[in-house]
Amino acid sequence: MMGTESEPGIIPRAVDEVFAYIKMAMNNEFLLRVSYLEIYNETIRDLLAPENDNLKIHENKQRGIYVAPVTEEVVTCAQDVLNVIHRGEGNRHISTTDYNLHSSRSHTIFQMVIESRQRSNDSTTLSTRLAPQQSRTLLHPSQRKESVKISQLNLIDLAGSEKAASNQDRRKEGAFINKSLLTLGTVISKLTEVGKSTGHIPYRDSKLTRILQSSLSGHAKVVVICTISPYTLAVDESINTLKFATRVKKIVTAAKNDAVLDDKALLQQYRGEIVDLKIKLQTANDVLLQEQKQNQSMLTAERQQVPK
Repeated sequence: MMGTESEPGIIPRAVDEVFAYIKMAMNNEFLLRVSYLEIYNETIRDLLAPENDNLKIHENKQRGIYVAPVTEEVVTCAQDVLNVIHRGEGNRHISTTDYNLHSSRSHTIFQMVIESRQRSNDSTTLSTRLAPQQSRTLLHPSQRKESVKISQLNLIDLAGSEKAASNQDRRKEGAFINKSLLTLGTVISKLTEVGKSTGHIPYRDSKLTRILQSSLSGHAKVVVICTISPYTLAVDESINTLKFATRVKKIVTAAKNDAVLDDKALLQQYRGEIVDLKIKLQTANDVLLQEQKQNQSMLTAERQQVPK
């Protein structure tokens, strides 16, 4: 997922692509925030705040399915994103097993929320010629109900399927990993069956599939990269992986991104705060200018009263 400096992996390439697009979109303004989660033994942990070790999954009409409370950090460049990931990686569960010196003991979900709107000069810029009372008559961004597009990029690193381990802790971890992968395979099989609309799809059988429900149900663009081992003793697992990849290709998606009027969008909130601060600054400047004029008038009057 991360790769090396000479050969960047999926995450660095995806992040670079996002910021390259932003640089070209001169007529829009953007706000990006990222989070980093881990599903360990069917428990959702916040890798950016390890003390949050039992996060819950929620659902509503506006946001769909989401995890909360989760730490989100605002980023302004690709390096900011990589710094967040490296910090989260230090809190991830990685252990030595009978088969791997550095085995992932969990699934990780890196999320980047991208808010965008058409750039508007009058919403954040106040003319210095306006008096304070005139400045306050300007519509606050939250009052104008400007539309914001909110997109979400999920980059998911799945732990590999597990063989039986001699260590009890590793065996327990492997059981949870295999269960979630089996549920993911079952969900995908159900989605690609003929007459799938009449059958039950077990999204809730696993935290992984529950979080991915919106993506798997066709509301997002999905890319799945499967890796197999050339080792002869891994032939059965390689065949199962290829079968899984074949099923995934049959999922039909119809991704779309509609503009929404979302007062909870950080971009909307920040724009409002900028307007408030500029109004306060303009008011303070006008008050200071008025005091200076009064002081100057008093000094002039005092000089005129002094006898020559």
